[in-house]
Amino acid sequence: MKIVKISNKKPPQWILDAVNEKFGVEWKSSVIFTYGELITSYTGMMTEDLLAHEPHHTKQQKEFGGADKWWKEYLKNNQFRFEQELECYRKQYQWVKRNLKNRNEVFNCLMSYAHALSGKLYGEIISFNEALKQIKKINEENKNNTTSIRNATS
Repeated sequence: MKIVKISNKKPPQWILDAVNEKFGVEWKSSVIFTYGELITSYTGMMTEDLLAHEPHHTKQQKEFGGADKWWKEYLKNNQFRFEQELECYRKQYQWVKRNLKNRNEVFNCLMSYAHALSGKLYGEIISFNEALKQIKKINEENKNNTTSIRNATS
């Protein structure tokens, strides 16, 4: 994976303006922006699990044809925004499951991710319970694939 830079530098103003208008989110809030290889927040700090989430947006932006094109679609299309975030929350949850040993902490992270994914910021497209299922889904598929590979080589 390509190295990204974490900063407290603002993303392009047009993105800040659009995010503020659409979601009522100010730069000085706790929101994090990924713009190309730059991950920005007002404080310039991030939790470790977000370091699994945010760099995936860099990959998505590159695959979509660049950060500007991606951000325009992200802001206008609720389904696109949801799908992009679901991928990233899955990456974040995978990190949490690998790195946190306390089951209660893992559970609390999952609850937080599902709450966010089912909320207003991502278009309230799915229920909280469906968000839980969708975030966990990739982990179940990985378990099944691992089992199949083990069985095939036994």
